[in-house]
Amino acid sequence: MSSPEATPEERISAFCRAVDEELLSPARRYLRGFRAGLVLGVALALLLTPWKGETVRGGAAAVRARVCRRRGRRCR
Repeated sequence: MSSPEATPEERISAFCRAVDEELLSPARRYLRGFRAGLVLGVALALLLTPWKGETVRGGAAAVRARVCRRRGRRCR
C-alpha cells in the first residue's frame, strides 16, 4: 500500500495497479478460458452433428453472410 506521504499521483498509480491485479487480470483469464471453451464446443458440435457436411457448411455460410450484412461489410 502507499505511504501517507505519497503524492496524489503515486496513490492513483497504486490504486490502478491494485485494481488491475485484483479485478481485471482474473476477469481477463476467465474470459480467455470461456472463449476457448466456446470455440471448442462449437467445433465439437459441428463435428458430431447428425447432418451432412454440405448442409452444415451451407448453414454456416448463411450465418456468416447475415453477420457481414449487419456489420456493413462485404463477404467473400
